Amino acid sequence: MPYAEFGTLKSNQIYENLYSQLTVHFQPIFHSKTSKVFGYEALTRHKQKKINIKKLFDDAKSKGFIYLLDMLCRRNAIKEASKQGLKDYLFINICPETLLDPQHTIGLTDRFTKEFNFPKEKIVLEITEQTAIENYDIFIESVFYYKNLGYKIAIDDFGAGFGGPKLLSLIEPDIVKIDRHFISCLKENPICKSFVSFTVNLCHERGIMVVAEGIENQLELIEALKLQIDLLQGYYLGMPTSNIRDNDDQ
Repeated sequence: MPYAEFGTLKSNQIYENLYSQLTVHFQPIFHSKTSKVFGYEALTRHKQKKINIKKLFDDAKSKGFIYLLDMLCRRNAIKEASKQGLKDYLFINICPETLLDPQHTIGLTDRFTKEFNFPKEKIVLEITEQTAIENYDIFIESVFYYKNLGYKIAIDDFGAGFGGPKLLSLIEPDIVKIDRHFISCLKENPICKSFVSFTVNLCHERGIMVVAEGIENQLELIEALKLQIDLLQGYYLGMPTSNIRDNDDQ
């Protein structure tokens, strides 16, 4: 595990051993008009299936290891996508805390793309809005640093967290991923439907693509298509798998 290349990152043997067993699964994201794969979201998994990934990240945040964990996941995703010859977009989750971390090393993600010969123009960095952002100035500066280098930016879990329209207006992302909660109640909840419809129209006015997250049945798919959502993701359409080719023929 290449910890040395991360510079002076806070680390210890226990966490190095734990993180060395991280793996990557890929979930397809489909274009609603063509039904073809638009890209894949890289999802971190652990070889020890009993380890809960969410708890692993929560623990890393509380103990000051979130930057190390986030960078390792980022490197693993790029490495594996390149190894499997991915030609579509690669969606990678990043924690807002990472962008604000004093250890944040400029150019590290670029080094990963060069190391594994993967085009950064095909990488979408997903920023979750489920974490409160304490310093918007530094956060926005970090986001635009990546945008100016050619990376795409997405807001993940839109509508479920702290940022909402404010975050949307500040960073003007390339893609907005609407939280699963709103997709699950499109049919029976008029407020959910109005929120999604408003978000789609607003984003389209600004040239921003919209993803329906967590589609789990045919009804949710139909409702998402009615609202002209651009991209579709969920278990109903494709399960996360370690092998990208498993979804080639969908």
